Amino acid sequence: MIHQRWQPKSEKTIINKLNGKHKPTKNSFDGKIKGKPVEVKEVRKDYRFRINKDNHNYLVRNNGQYIFRCRGKTKMLSAKKVSGLIRSGNWYKDRKYPHKFINKNKIFKVRC
Repeated sequence: MIHQRWQPKSEKTIINKLNGKHKPTKNSFDGKIKGKPVEVKEVRKDYRFRINKDNHNYLVRNNGQYIFRCRGKTKMLSAKKVSGLIRSGNWYKDRKYPHKFINKNKIFKVRC
C-alpha cells in the first residue's frame, strides 16, 4: 500500500518544519510540538481524512493538535475543534480500530 511509504516521511518532514519532534515508533500520535502531541493527516486521492478513535481521544485529553495536509496546503487544528467536525453517531469498525471520517472540505475552505 502506497500510504505506508509516503506518510511517515511526510509526517517527519512536517513536524520538523514546525520545530517539533517526530516519534520514531508508530503506536499512537506522530510526534510533539511544544510538548503537545500532534497527529499528521494527509490525503492525496481520497476526499476525506480518517480519524482513529483512540488516537483522537488521547489528543483531546492532552490538548493535542492535528496537522492536515492536502495538495501542498497545511492547516493545524486542535483535537477539540476536530471533535466538533466529526459526525455524530457510531464509529466505523471495519478495520482493526474504530474510526470516522472528515471531509477535506470541512478543513480546507478552498479547494485542495
